[in-house]
Amino acid sequence: MADRGRSEGEGRLRPLHGGRHGLSPDIVAFNQRERLLAAVAAVAAEHGYNAATIAQIAEAASVSRRTFYENFEGKEECFFAAYDALDDYLVSLMDEAIATQPEWADQVAATFVALIGFLASRPELARLYLVEAAAVGEPMAARRGRTAERFIALLEEGRAETGGPAPAEGIEEALVGGAVTLLTRRIAAGEGEHLDRFAPAVIEFVLSPYLGVDEARAVAARHL
Repeated sequence: MADRGRSEGEGRLRPLHGGRHGLSPDIVAFNQRERLLAAVAAVAAEHGYNAATIAQIAEAASVSRRTFYENFEGKEECFFAAYDALDDYLVSLMDEAIATQPEWADQVAATFVALIGFLASRPELARLYLVEAAAVGEPMAARRGRTAERFIALLEEGRAETGGPAPAEGIEEALVGGAVTLLTRRIAAGEGEHLDRFAPAVIEFVLSPYLGVDEARAVAARHL
């Protein structure tokens, strides 16, 4: 199930080849839009969001500037659409990972392994999702907030798993922020392709307040 989802997700985001074809206008328009979504990720990864231009995005997608403006009002709207498409796909990976595990701690571990593994396989998308989305600033705040809320809600379920005093109020937000910071710094340092190396550290970090370090480490080991 996960492999099928990944294949479909990558197909939605991967640039398509140009050239003559017998496709209907609706299909051509859809393919052009998908190529633009992939192109904005590639161009932002290479140049950074702020330096990326519409001309570069159109060229990377093998479409004209006119075609770009037929699909998007500007660079920001194109970037938002690419982020949303990627975010939707990662939601499906998260749901699949959770469905495979009966226990909360294993659901958390499986989720981070699946998401970090995918992002490591597509470093340009990892950069768009974690580095360049932050560079956009305030216009991205609501979208990034919704993403964080999903992980906060998942971690909050662990309060019933604690054997000792419950973690401090608000710790889930701090844990999600810490995990995002770790991964973002690694991507910014050019280690996006090796992001999966940091999955054990992320899992141990987010589970330790609920399970203790030793048990959190044992859970991480089961999924790596």
